[in-house]
Amino acid sequence: MNTYSVSELADKCGYARTTVRDWVNLFQEYIPSLSNKGGTVVYTDDSVKMIHYIKSLRDRKLRKNEIINFLKTNDKPLLENEIDKSLGEQLKDSYSSNNNKPPTPRQFTIPYLKVLKEGKPRHVSDINDDLADYFSIEESKREEFLYSGDSAFKKRARYTRRELQVAGLIEQKESNIYQITELGLKVYNHFPYGARMSVISSFLKEQAFIEGKDDDGNAEIFDNTDEETEDESTPIEIMDDQFKRINKLLAYEILEKVKKLSPDRFEDVVLDLLLAMGYGGTLRDGYRTNYVKDEGVDAVIKEDKLGLDIIYVQAKRWNNTVGRPDIQAFTGSLEGKKARKGVFITTSRFSREAYEFIGQIEKKIILIDGELLGSYMLEYNVGVSEDRKYIVKKIDTDYFDVEE
Repeated sequence: MNTYSVSELADKCGYARTTVRDWVNLFQEYIPSLSNKGGTVVYTDDSVKMIHYIKSLRDRKLRKNEIINFLKTNDKPLLENEIDKSLGEQLKDSYSSNNNKPPTPRQFTIPYLKVLKEGKPRHVSDINDDLADYFSIEESKREEFLYSGDSAFKKRARYTRRELQVAGLIEQKESNIYQITELGLKVYNHFPYGARMSVISSFLKEQAFIEGKDDDGNAEIFDNTDEETEDESTPIEIMDDQFKRINKLLAYEILEKVKKLSPDRFEDVVLDLLLAMGYGGTLRDGYRTNYVKDEGVDAVIKEDKLGLDIIYVQAKRWNNTVGRPDIQAFTGSLEGKKARKGVFITTSRFSREAYEFIGQIEKKIILIDGELLGSYMLEYNVGVSEDRKYIVKKIDTDYFDVEE
């Protein structure tokens, strides 16, 4: 029988010695070993198979505790397709252990892509039915989850749908009809058994980089949202974090809506935003220019109540990055109007050279990209309405600290 030291085991497997040494320490309970006559621990060909097995699990982006949980029920090496099948069952089991409560948004993510993986447009009600089938919802709960008004099941499925849509993984074809995108299919095929959301976020960013895209599909909405990590935050900290997350998602949704507007309507929205921000004076004095004769300026607005200064606006509903030449052209338009101030707003992004250019010129030009545009519209209540309000109260110490 062949025996190996840790270093020899790594060489036999073809992996870095430090990596295999770490795995031996982390998963020693599951890696076969023997003690030789001198009492030294050695490893066998069965150990080689287990190291390859662990490597397959690591390739699926599983963390230490996830691998240990998997090995508890699958302590003998499985074939690749058997690993995926077992991981898929664990995804369902993670819901079953929830005492038949509605799945969490995180538990919904990959199953939502799964029920759309055939690529056909599907109605929300059909999607929810298939999700209930996937999670094996009992008949006693099915009526409550699917047909009893706006249930927690529907709300969480809806929230997941919003995240997937903003991330570019699914798209809305018409009212209540959704379809998986090419990117969504890539994510499903890469993580058919589920994965941490931060891992999916990294995958989306890698795909954007590989394809040379400026837009990463708003992958950031999946960052730092893993539910498996122990949360030592206070309730107030959790509320603050979730409030920021809700607003971040909503800002992305606003931007997606804006991207679909006509050029004329987009200019109206830009003007509404600047007026909401306090420009235009008490008379809210601002107007769009004539499209044919705009001379590189889409809107004009007063900076103050008296109109002592004028701000010229360029609004571009673009997908490609706005570069230095575009900003230079806008600067030339301002020069022709003897203007000193301008705002350039786009639904996409500005290049580094564009930002460097405005720092080198005398004129004051503000650049507002798509992400900032969505945030400003949310902050100044343009295109949004109030949904609900929570007031957190505290003890009024002055009321109780009364001198005798």
